[in-house]
Amino acid sequence: VRESGLDRDAVFVTSKVWNTDQGYDSTLRAFDETMERLGFDVLDLYLIHWPRPEAGTAADTWRAMEKLYLDGRVRAIGVSNFNPGHLARLLDTAEVVPTVNDAAGIATEAWSPLAKGGDLLRDPVVTGLAEKHGRTAAQVVLRWHLQLGTIVIPKSVTPARIEENLDVFGF
Repeated sequence: VRESGLDRDAVFVTSKVWNTDQGYDSTLRAFDETMERLGFDVLDLYLIHWPRPEAGTAADTWRAMEKLYLDGRVRAIGVSNFNPGHLARLLDTAEVVPTVNDAAGIATEAWSPLAKGGDLLRDPVVTGLAEKHGRTAAQVVLRWHLQLGTIVIPKSVTPARIEENLDVFGF
């Protein structure tokens, strides 16, 4: 971000608490390390990477994230890979409702919306729609997500694919 020349406020940055960093104190420590590496004062979105029910750390991790949010160090907090049961257990003790997941007005963000280029992009329905509309299979899938109201962040390092992924509204 620093090297791009863009204002910090022009870029939305998300990071996650990794599984091995869950728990109250370790989440706060991991966040500090992330912020030091990024060179930011405030992070836009911080997520719990995985619910880890076997470890029982989600509630303590969430409490730490709520502290970061209430202290103004992160603009939004959310969860990743939580199913409805995991989310219900978290909401039983949460003071702050997650910004990102899948229910109760919580935005859903697609993880790997293109399924890493696997079978989804070769699905006959998807390829048929792509052919019908003169688009790529990836564009059809991304447009589908957007029409459902899902936040999509496709990953690519190829400039042509990045441009293609942005061009999903003309069909």
